[in-house]
Amino acid sequence: MTAAGTEDAERLAQLHKQLLADDSIQFGLPAFVRPEPPQWLKPLLDGLAKLGPYMIYLFWGAVIIGVAIIAFLLLLEAQGIAWRLPWRRKRQEIEEKEEWRPDAGVAQVLLSEADALAARGEFDEAVHLLLRRSVADIATRIPDFLRPSLTARDIAAAGSIPSRPRAAFSEIARIVEAALFARRPVGAEGWQQARGAYERFAFRDAWA
Repeated sequence: MTAAGTEDAERLAQLHKQLLADDSIQFGLPAFVRPEPPQWLKPLLDGLAKLGPYMIYLFWGAVIIGVAIIAFLLLLEAQGIAWRLPWRRKRQEIEEKEEWRPDAGVAQVLLSEADALAARGEFDEAVHLLLRRSVADIATRIPDFLRPSLTARDIAAAGSIPSRPRAAFSEIARIVEAALFARRPVGAEGWQQARGAYERFAFRDAWA
């Protein structure tokens, strides 16, 4: 080793010795001590520790439940029942009210025609006219829903129709079915009930 190399080594050793002798620098760090959890948290940690061997079952259980929920929602959609979050339902109902309300002028003309039939005592024909018009209104809005095999009762039970027009249609359909199958004439009282149901479906004030 050359003289220069020896001097550098001695100088480095001297600096290292001075560094170790400096009390302001701490070289011996204390061992890490895991902090103890608070007392209120210990029962929860103990419970999780006991659940450890079963976590795989909990995981797959959550997956199965999630798949079941998705399948259930898809089934509702396939049946025409649209599921909505609670805070979206109110807005959806308002939109549906506007969407399902028939043209007031057309509805008024229809009622005038039906009133003319009722004035002649043709109550059954008047109620049938309201029912046919209601079916036409539904067909306009959901044309893929109506099929020749559907009865008035099937239409009245359809979840894809908003609640207010569905309730009005159900009342009209009930009166017509009673006349057809129970051979019970509609009469003036039945006509007024059917007319009121269609008014609740057709006119703005009834939707307030």
